[in-house]
Amino acid sequence: MCGIFGAVNTPLDAARCLLALQHRGPDSNGVQCLDVGGASVVLGHTRLAILDLSPAGHQPIASQDKRWCVSYNGEIYNHLELRKHLDVSFRGHSDTETLVEYLAAYGIGPTVQAVNGMFAFAAVDQYERKLYLVRDPFGIKPVYYTLTEGFAFASEIRALAVAASFRPAIDLDALQCYLTLRFVPSPRTLWHGIYRLPAGHVLSVDLQTGQHALSRYVEPTTTRFTGDIQEAVETYHDLLSRAINRQLLSDVPVGVLLSGGVDSALIAALAKEQGHALPCYTVGYHPNHPESEIPSAAETARVLGLPFIPVTITPEDIMASLDSVTMSLEEPIVSTGALAMWHLVQRARQDVTVALTGQGSDEPWGGYTRYQNEMLRRLIPIPVLLHALRPARRVWQRMPEFVDRALRSLPIRERLQRFEEAYALFTTSERQTLTGRSDDGQALQDIAYWADWNGGVVREPVEDMMRVDARTCLPDDWLLYGDKVSMAFSLETRVPILDVDVVCFIESLPRPYRVGLAKRKVVHKMMAKRLLPPAIVNRRKQGFPTPFVSWSRGPLRKRVTELLLEELPRDGLVQRDAIERLLRDHFHCSRDVGRQIYALFTLANWRRQFAV
Repeated sequence: MCGIFGAVNTPLDAARCLLALQHRGPDSNGVQCLDVGGASVVLGHTRLAILDLSPAGHQPIASQDKRWCVSYNGEIYNHLELRKHLDVSFRGHSDTETLVEYLAAYGIGPTVQAVNGMFAFAAVDQYERKLYLVRDPFGIKPVYYTLTEGFAFASEIRALAVAASFRPAIDLDALQCYLTLRFVPSPRTLWHGIYRLPAGHVLSVDLQTGQHALSRYVEPTTTRFTGDIQEAVETYHDLLSRAINRQLLSDVPVGVLLSGGVDSALIAALAKEQGHALPCYTVGYHPNHPESEIPSAAETARVLGLPFIPVTITPEDIMASLDSVTMSLEEPIVSTGALAMWHLVQRARQDVTVALTGQGSDEPWGGYTRYQNEMLRRLIPIPVLLHALRPARRVWQRMPEFVDRALRSLPIRERLQRFEEAYALFTTSERQTLTGRSDDGQALQDIAYWADWNGGVVREPVEDMMRVDARTCLPDDWLLYGDKVSMAFSLETRVPILDVDVVCFIESLPRPYRVGLAKRKVVHKMMAKRLLPPAIVNRRKQGFPTPFVSWSRGPLRKRVTELLLEELPRDGLVQRDAIERLLRDHFHCSRDVGRQIYALFTLANWRRQFAV
């Protein structure tokens, strides 16, 4: 794993860029300056050596024919298979060398279709005089860019701030989107003028004219699996096993980030099945906290016979690391798991350089409650549903937040608007109260972009919702914080369930093989029962939580209150009286608004740390 940066016709302090990304690549670094038809192009790189620790993996790297030059971040798991299609005498065994030579042989289009991995890379074609910026199909690796003055890009915003002059400012439309969805889908960010390349996209820059074009290179799954459910289980076992085998490829030590749930337990079990007894790392809290996953994870490790290393954290630990986490994330992230993961990867990095995780299962396999709500709506006629909801609305204020969202969304007939309401962090009226604007900041268009991406195949609405989630909140929320936090400690995290072949298979399955009413991750769990006891497979989903809600009413109350009331109302960004009402509801437990409080809390801390 590495850090990349570069610029076209833009002044750049390469030394400062290298320093800004040193944590992503502490093993070596390099800068390449090119004159391409009169255009000044700079490519930079900081390296975390995983495959081929020798100088043969040094970057930026040029193809042997000198046409292509690449700065690359990630891992291409099928690179040894790709080498079989190349008539080249390789200098080493790094996947970077495979990538640049595959580009030289086949060009950008066939290359992005052939590679299977996680990556963000910049490739300069010196013959066609173009620069390509590419992000992997599921956005596991982020990359940002700006078009304000010339063109510049980087793995993290901190290096982009060095590479291009800009004044920190909030994009107010993106803020409305954040308040609606809890994140900002790519290509936008909350930073005005800074963009995040969407998952599965290529940005091409003409080095002669400066014109740029953003295009989606991933294709929707259009085939349907026709076998019975037992054949599906068998095929899934084979595909996921092969994916894990590919992702175990490493010249440095590998471990597992083990939660209390089935997903990471299955990854650990399949690795063990292939002869790899990987050490397991788990984060948790005092035993009295129901959110702690240490007891469940310890039992999983015991059953599998794997080394187990627990990390216990306190409110004081969270607050001591809060500013560091915020600076590393660079964007407000509403998932409280980032706070816990900081301490988990810090400990894991003492022993390993690569860690497998169970991330990425809930979206393609249908693990979230909102998918159950969508299934319920399909089975119950709307008039009956509306009649059933009326009594529930009389106790609306006392309901859990996820039930609140479900009751608001279920009666909506229009598919995309219903999806948006099912995601909505703040309602239309709450956004009006907070910012004076009731609009969604173009969130509906972001949803439509992926919901309508179906290749002409008619699917059920719940399948559309799962596809939206896998291409928006997964890359631009869950995976984003996973990358930023792990790379802060130079730890590479891998997500085998998001192997391209695996997800293509999952999305080809009939919907009942994936999710049904009161059934989640159907084939996934059936396969898991081959390797794990039912007690582990059927554990209640926890979602990597932290006890922020309870702590914010206790030891963190003063910090939360001061930050929200001091930082957000500054310059009229958010109305103070609206924040005060939310805090009263939260502290008096009159309404479940803990998730909203954390969203504003992380927004406020981000604003303070980055002076935006």
